[in-house]
Amino acid sequence: MRKPILLLYLFISIFSFAQEKSIDILTDEMCLSFKNNENLSDSVRIAVLNEKLIIPYLNQFPETEKASITDQLYFRFQKNCKEFLDFLYRIDPPKNDDWKKLNARPDITITKKELDDLKNQHNFYYFEWEGEKTTVKTSNKYWIDTFSDGTYSKLHFKWLTSNQFELEFIESNNNGRKNFSKLGDKYFYEIVSKENDYYWILVTIPGQQGLVMFKFFIRK
Repeated sequence: MRKPILLLYLFISIFSFAQEKSIDILTDEMCLSFKNNENLSDSVRIAVLNEKLIIPYLNQFPETEKASITDQLYFRFQKNCKEFLDFLYRIDPPKNDDWKKLNARPDITITKKELDDLKNQHNFYYFEWEGEKTTVKTSNKYWIDTFSDGTYSKLHFKWLTSNQFELEFIESNNNGRKNFSKLGDKYFYEIVSKENDYYWILVTIPGQQGLVMFKFFIRK
């Protein structure tokens, strides 16, 4: 998950369910504000979020808790607000060509043989938005990401159709992932095509209309 340096100053542990719910309610309000102010400059849009929503929320907590709450708020805002994710894409585009933002669903061209080849493998990798390599190990039940800093994420893994699967978040000790997701959050993936030595995979976040796909490689 991305956290551009220029935004860190704008978004100045584990919490109970009630606190997580409060953050999601707040990010919904932030998203509405962000959409309603789309004609304003970027700096003004962020300033409005800070003054009207973020700072009053953070002021409920002691200074020692604000940094971790800010991280959670920032990453949940990414997850819950397509407009904010589009904004990040514009100001901090991918560092390579491993990610594509789409305006329409792509044609599915993957063949049965290509799918079978993929399903017979259990070790993969992909590149994060910022370019870091993340490895993946799958089993019949689990999908485990291992990140470049040695942290990990564990998710339930389930095939839904021949080329679609679901990941359900369980746990993570990675700062971005554990703040972006909470227990039970689901993400949907669709294998689009095979090109050269990689597959294109479309990812869908429930509640968001944005379409993004990324390159997925078999680790040999």
